[in-house]
Amino acid sequence: MKHQSGGAEADAEQFDKIADSKGCGDSSKGPKSPRMESQEGKVRQLTRRADFFASRARYADALPLVDQALLLEPNRPELHLGRGQCLMQLDKLEEALTSFEAALRLDSQCISAQRNKALLLAKQRRWHDAILSFREALSVEPTQELRMELARCLTEHAIQLKASGHGDLQLFHEAIQACDSYAPAFFQLGVCYSEVNDSIKAKEMYRKAVQLHPGYVEALNNLGVACRELGEWEHAIEAYGMALKVNQNCSKTRENMAISLLQLGCRHLQRKELKEAGKALKQGLSFNSRNADIYFNLGVLYAEKEKWDQAKVNYELASNFDPRHANAHNNLGVIHRRLGNPEAAMKCFESALEVDSKMNLASKNLGAIYGSMGRMDDAIRLTRVAIDSNRQDAEAYNNLALLLRDQCDVDACLENLDICISLEPESRHAGSNRLMSLNYQSERSREEVFEAHRSWGSCVESSVSQVFSWDGARGNSGPLRVGYISPDFYSHSVSYFIHSALKYHDPAFVAVTCYSDVALEDDKTRQFKELVPQWRTICGRRDDEVAKLIYDDGIDILVDLTGHTGNNRLGVFARKPAPVCITWIGYPHTTGLTRMDYRISDEFADPKDAPGLTTEKILYLPECFLCYTPPETAPPVVLKPAQESYGCITFGCFNNLAKVSSLTIRMWSKLLHEVPGSRLFVKSKALACPKVQDKMRAAFAVHGIQASRLDLTGLQPQTGSHLHMYSFIDVALDTAPYAGTTTTCEALYMGVPVVTLKGRGIHAQNVGASLLSAVQLGDLVTETEEDFVKQAAACAKNLPRLAALRAGLRTRMLRSVLCDGPRHVARLERLYAGVISDLARSNTSALNIQESATGSLAEAQ
Repeated sequence: MKHQSGGAEADAEQFDKIADSKGCGDSSKGPKSPRMESQEGKVRQLTRRADFFASRARYADALPLVDQALLLEPNRPELHLGRGQCLMQLDKLEEALTSFEAALRLDSQCISAQRNKALLLAKQRRWHDAILSFREALSVEPTQELRMELARCLTEHAIQLKASGHGDLQLFHEAIQACDSYAPAFFQLGVCYSEVNDSIKAKEMYRKAVQLHPGYVEALNNLGVACRELGEWEHAIEAYGMALKVNQNCSKTRENMAISLLQLGCRHLQRKELKEAGKALKQGLSFNSRNADIYFNLGVLYAEKEKWDQAKVNYELASNFDPRHANAHNNLGVIHRRLGNPEAAMKCFESALEVDSKMNLASKNLGAIYGSMGRMDDAIRLTRVAIDSNRQDAEAYNNLALLLRDQCDVDACLENLDICISLEPESRHAGSNRLMSLNYQSERSREEVFEAHRSWGSCVESSVSQVFSWDGARGNSGPLRVGYISPDFYSHSVSYFIHSALKYHDPAFVAVTCYSDVALEDDKTRQFKELVPQWRTICGRRDDEVAKLIYDDGIDILVDLTGHTGNNRLGVFARKPAPVCITWIGYPHTTGLTRMDYRISDEFADPKDAPGLTTEKILYLPECFLCYTPPETAPPVVLKPAQESYGCITFGCFNNLAKVSSLTIRMWSKLLHEVPGSRLFVKSKALACPKVQDKMRAAFAVHGIQASRLDLTGLQPQTGSHLHMYSFIDVALDTAPYAGTTTTCEALYMGVPVVTLKGRGIHAQNVGASLLSAVQLGDLVTETEEDFVKQAAACAKNLPRLAALRAGLRTRMLRSVLCDGPRHVARLERLYAGVISDLARSNTSALNIQESATGSLAEAQ
């Protein structure tokens, strides 16, 4: 009779032949009587019929026949064995166990009964008893099958104990000793080692399990996990690939494969291996097309390649598949901001903070957006949140400093910049921001400000490992090669002053190359590209790479247009990539670098008897060192003076609020007292914030100026509307010790005179003097505070002059040296030629001296 018991095939002997099998012995001894033979024949007949039913899985029919046979022969172990087999198949396990034990009492060597008892105990999950039973069976017949079953029971018993909190690795090891080909024991050992973070041993166990059972999907999956934890992404991918060959639809395996490819892609990203990263990440999507982290890292990849639209799409997909992916929201905001969509950027940063209210990056970024909108209170609050979440975040302190500076709190700005620099001493941009901020404080001496610049330059130059050495000019044939480097080749203040140099350069005399660090190009950028023969984009490239590029381009004169303003490249100049390095336009003080050879100025901004302190030599342009190109979108001048339209004299200033120093507020307050009934109109980004307005009113209240006399407003969205607001003022007031430049030119272009205060030996304060002298308004350049108040009051009260200036100042300005591009550039390029000639002569003199010395040595010998 063939039975199935406990998942293993039971004995197949026919009941009438059990006495002849090796599983149980024949209990009858000696000669048999006729009665005994008759009884035996009946038992044989019953067992034959039982075997027939059992062979057809009709165990319910077979069982009564076995029971009848037992009534005739109760001491035959094979009958108890057969009964137990039927009962097992009928799932009457306790009765079956009784039958197997009865068989064993009659014949302790009945291996079939012992094995079936063990299988039954295992079926009941009585692992401890099953183990004992299998061990007894093995003592009688040590077969591979029994060893395998013992290993299974030991493994299951260990799992059972582990689940109850009494885990014991020894049982797994005993299972392996019982049968070293039992793969699940190795697998479970791997799980145990994984749980204690011993990935090396876990990997070893999983690999052994896979070797024993190549199609073991669970072991292959866990092998992949162990390899991932060890950073062996390629091996993990190999393991998951093998698992998918067994079951290509296993969702867990496909998910793990996607994660491994994601991690491999991230490793390639960190190493800047962008091609390999893209391949791994895209392959990962083929296994899990809804994995937000893969889309996020593809966004990072495309951002690295500056493919902003593709980066944007992938960040959008990441946030779509995981709306709580704060990093995806944040990075999408960065892309929107880079693409010139601050409103969309703001929403993204806000979404990131909804997910994680203390997210450092999102807090900083949203703070920066709010700051650009003039929402200073919100901007500062968010930046402080970023600092609270990470007290070591140097960048957050830098951002907070600039926000405080924008609202005219320069002291607090410098305090936070000092913290930033203490956290990150190598932060050159923070160092430049600090130097820039020193220019705003009227209380500081010019010597103190200069020394800070010189010290910064010394530190930077000493930290640069590679410096190009020059004995003189290159001696290139053909036009002089001039390079301009700036992050401001777009609609930025600097663009109005570099325009003429790019437009009117003489290609037969000067070959211009622009090194553009512009992150977001606009129409002005594209216009500039058409004006020059060679345009180099350097955004995102390291200083040493840019310096090498400039050197390889064979530039003779490299001109810095940024100084210590934002995103400068002074680190490039510290490497001296050209024979002559010049700073111009962008910054009203020294760079502090000894390797910056010259700074371009004029005799109004830097009088020869009292020039500004500088590490560079000053190159003087005649009349004015600046040339202004007005915006094409400027509205027409409103000819009627403001006081005729609004009934009172209105003074105004549209400069950055940080320039409104204590000196400036004191002068302006004196002027308002000097001209009773007059008003002061101040427009600046930070004044969009009511708290900043209150602070400004309080500063004037100290000098007795009522809040009602102050009109304070934020920026206008368009250049045209910004310029139109000059129609609301009669006389523009300059700031000190940091005068306006673009704002002064804009006021003059809109027909509004500007009154400025000179500063002895302070270039930043004297720029206004240079601009006003260029348009023949030198009488509005004052020497003292009292003179400033007197001239501004007189100018405001002189209605005929104001009307005449409204009507004719724009034309006068366009005809002046200030807007005469061709004449300005011709002078500029002659200045360049003179510098190169001086360098060549200096080099020749040095060569002659060297040759004479050599000759003298030869004679002495």
